[in-house]
Amino acid sequence: MKKKIIHLLTCFFLSHLCYGQGTRLLRDPDLSQSHITFTYASDVWIVKKSGGLAKRITSTPAIEKTPYFSPDGKWIAFTSNRSGKNNAFIVSVAGGTPKQLTWHPSGSEVRGWTPDGKSLLIASNRNTAPSPYNRLYTVSVKGGLPKLVSSQWGYDGDYSPDGSQMIIDKMNRWDVEWRAYRGGQNTPLILMDLETQEETLLPNKESSTDIKPLWLNNNIYFLSDRDLVANVWSFDTNTSQLNQITKFKGSDVKNIAGYNNTLIYERDGYLHTLDLSSGKTTQLVIHVIGDFPWAETRWENVSSRAESASLSPNGKRVIMEARGDIFTVPIEFGDTRNITNTSGIADRRPTWSPKGDKIAWFSDENRKNYQLFISNQEGTKIIDKIDIGVSKLGWNPSWSPDGNHIAFVDDDVRLRIVDLNTKKIETIDVGGTNLERRSIEIKWSPDSNWIAYAKSGDNMLRQIYLWSTETKKSTAITDPFADSFSPTWDLNKKQLYFLASTNIALGSGWANTSSMMANETYAAYVVNLSSKDSSPFKPKSDEESLKEATKKDEKGTEKKEKASDKKIDAGLKIDFENIGRRTLALPVPSRNYRFIKAGAANTAFLGERIPNSRGLTIHKFDLKKQKSKEFTSGASGTFITANGKHMLLRIRGSWKLVKTSGSNTKAAKSIKPNLQMKLNRSAEWDQMFEEAWRYERDYFYDPNIHGRNWNKVYKRYAPLVPFVKHRADLTYIFDQMNGELSVGHSFVGGGDYPKVTRNQGGLLGADFILEDGRYRIGRIFTSENWNPGLYGPLDAPGLNIKKGNYIVGINNKELRSGDNIFEFLDGTSGKQTVLHINSTPDFKGHWTEIVKPLRSENSLRQRSWVEDNRRRVEQLSNGRLGYIWVPNTSGPGFVSFNRYYFAQQDKEGAVIDERFNGGGLLDDYMVDLMTRDLRAALTNEVPNGTPMRLPAGIIGPKVLLINEKAGSGGDFFPWVFRQQKAGKLIGMRTWGGLVKSSTHYLMIDGCRLTSPDNAVFDPIHNKFIAENEGVAPDIEVRQDANSLNKGEDPQLERGVLELMKQLGAKKEIIVPPFNKPAKGN
Repeated sequence: MKKKIIHLLTCFFLSHLCYGQGTRLLRDPDLSQSHITFTYASDVWIVKKSGGLAKRITSTPAIEKTPYFSPDGKWIAFTSNRSGKNNAFIVSVAGGTPKQLTWHPSGSEVRGWTPDGKSLLIASNRNTAPSPYNRLYTVSVKGGLPKLVSSQWGYDGDYSPDGSQMIIDKMNRWDVEWRAYRGGQNTPLILMDLETQEETLLPNKESSTDIKPLWLNNNIYFLSDRDLVANVWSFDTNTSQLNQITKFKGSDVKNIAGYNNTLIYERDGYLHTLDLSSGKTTQLVIHVIGDFPWAETRWENVSSRAESASLSPNGKRVIMEARGDIFTVPIEFGDTRNITNTSGIADRRPTWSPKGDKIAWFSDENRKNYQLFISNQEGTKIIDKIDIGVSKLGWNPSWSPDGNHIAFVDDDVRLRIVDLNTKKIETIDVGGTNLERRSIEIKWSPDSNWIAYAKSGDNMLRQIYLWSTETKKSTAITDPFADSFSPTWDLNKKQLYFLASTNIALGSGWANTSSMMANETYAAYVVNLSSKDSSPFKPKSDEESLKEATKKDEKGTEKKEKASDKKIDAGLKIDFENIGRRTLALPVPSRNYRFIKAGAANTAFLGERIPNSRGLTIHKFDLKKQKSKEFTSGASGTFITANGKHMLLRIRGSWKLVKTSGSNTKAAKSIKPNLQMKLNRSAEWDQMFEEAWRYERDYFYDPNIHGRNWNKVYKRYAPLVPFVKHRADLTYIFDQMNGELSVGHSFVGGGDYPKVTRNQGGLLGADFILEDGRYRIGRIFTSENWNPGLYGPLDAPGLNIKKGNYIVGINNKELRSGDNIFEFLDGTSGKQTVLHINSTPDFKGHWTEIVKPLRSENSLRQRSWVEDNRRRVEQLSNGRLGYIWVPNTSGPGFVSFNRYYFAQQDKEGAVIDERFNGGGLLDDYMVDLMTRDLRAALTNEVPNGTPMRLPAGIIGPKVLLINEKAGSGGDFFPWVFRQQKAGKLIGMRTWGGLVKSSTHYLMIDGCRLTSPDNAVFDPIHNKFIAENEGVAPDIEVRQDANSLNKGEDPQLERGVLELMKQLGAKKEIIVPPFNKPAKGN
């Protein structure tokens, strides 16, 4: 009792202390003459300038952010996704119902007000291609279509006091929280004259992160990490002098706003004011008190999150993990039981013991690392908590058939075995690469004396190994010239199955784009373990047999065999000598098999991936009958009990139990988990923060974490977690914490957010001009040629709609230029919609057409952008040059390159465009093709036929266009293009993020964190490639506002110019004089 009282007093003291210092996690502040507005728990609040108790302005489950006071202080503009996409709203400072001002399905975000207070400044990526990027618009507080400020990219900005100029941050950075970032997306702030569109770049020699520009009087204030910590800086527009205003160490200044002579900013979750005259800073004490229903503890059905299912030996119950809790689910009778009930603990990867009397799983109950928990089958009694030593977590736990051991693969791909009697752990092997962490499965032999597993060698191909519990040694049983995996023991104790491919070829270089050309197939094999056993495929012949087995005694007389004379089964026997000679292919076709699993004795199940099908097709193979039949299809998960009798399947989202003795799954029993848990979100968020911190520490590729003190990072962000009242707040903390890694690909996504309305806005695939009081069609985007799957709503056959027509109404409602057409199209996505069309700007005399608007027109605009560029290059080069856009270095980029590169192999050179390349694999395929020279030609026997050149492709000079929005694989592509001397790089420095992005496992609410675990380096010069630097062009060409406003592309035009200098006169291939070996005969 005394301890409880002390605990309560301590909690009271800490909560009182926190309250006394004010609420933390206050974000996005703005300042008026008398008040401060900010966001907390994703709602908008207002408080007096001196602090105190805040008043709530909005209260929704949506994410509401970036509030800005109107110049007169009477209104607040803010961004909200309450309508399914980010849009701009305004609301009175007194509260009330907000008014929505933007409706475009691409979304919009508020960036402030025009100086006269009549319009909002917003950022939107609408109408951009080939990938969305932001530009700045104004939208009237009365409504209507937003007006473009400039065709220059624009993510953020602020007006000069007289409204004639603007300070612009053009870049929507892929990772805004990346600390000490120095790559290509750190572009200088732009000072733009709005009338002439002339631009002046603020000094930025260090490529520092300069963001959040604010214009007060004659000074521009912004945040910059020039000293590696984001501080407030100023730029004097009269003298062009830079000045550092704050000089904090440690935590960054996060957001900045101002009014008259006062700045307000966010740091360490608190709001601070800075008097520019005196230099005095004040940390404000603001109290936020309210109801936060989306942070309450409540019962939740988490059935949709079920994973890691394990079936009891006799098929009576299933054990599964969902949202960090462990549940047992009955097949027929009884109730589902939550056996852990721990929102603040992650319990993972449960597995049932072979006897069915125990359950094991991994738990982070101690908040330091995972332990192996053993309980009785009901989960009512924890039998053991076993530390797993250097291992942080285990994958694919496997219980030995005798119940004495559990094997697993850990975070460092160590294959480890836990002795459940002695609690000792031994490492039996280590995987070949970290990529095998999740793929290696440890398979116990039926007698518990052997372990089978696959691991890769230095040649990147996998071999099957058998490890002996007696000798503690592993022996490879497959050929290193094949890629072998998925070993499984037949319960007859005579055979072992596995899959292997001898045509993996380029697929072994998984990181290269050339691996996409691989079409490897796998065959299924069976190994006779004992040299004394006959082949299972030995020819059979029907013969008469004696009724009684006889044998001769020492005197030569025959006698009947007694039962006592039979040999006792001594268990599984393996003869390694000549075992390759006893490895036989199963009589099944080679296919894209993903696994082979043993069923009852003499049966196995193969999982096949069939193109364009959902899930795997499962085939059952009978060793005695030597036949395979389809068992089921659409399977996304398969578990077979240790006795081989029962199979648990997940088919198209539903759980099924089936006996393996059947020929198919028609008699399968449906399992309907009802997984209920009392979800304490605060406890869950606390657990997730702790695990996220450990996760980045444990899985990052550099053990020294790029020199960052990770314990200090913990102390910096842990105090913010108690103030999380909306899931978006936790993401904000994760983003900042991951940014401390100072690395690319450190991303945060997903998680359980409160539900908001789904956006239903429709798009017509067209550009509009406001003319004569109406919306006039300026361009209709089509699918161009040979692009199946693309659909332009106004381009469908039979429609009487063309460029220059007016849209004078939608769904029987008249439309004028003062209206917002996207408000009229709200709710029309994918639905038949009536357009009122006229050739004149009149409603009278219109005709109607029925169309079906799109949810997104990005693909249409992208294809038009590519074709416009191709036509432009054709025009500028008089037909001599080709144009190829490479959108990424994964599947779509591979397809795009092949389509455009070989279709234009009659060209003399090519502009290769990798701007906006979103990455993927590391290119070898494209650059190898582009650096090939003319080798030979073939005569063409048609009249006046052009000789056929070898090799295929464009033989001639190339240039590569690059920009700030090319990264990852888009960083490597220009690097290797330069390394292989393929041509010049033209444009702007690339992103600078060249590490492998990996999600090792999900947080318990489904949140996805990446922790890069492989980095790319140049072994010749022994340095990392492009990371936090990007790839600089040989010829720097910036896309200036005036050129963009005129529809010009300076980078593309410079690329053509450089190639035309190299071409010279066109070179013709001429067939040599034919040989005359028969002359004189």
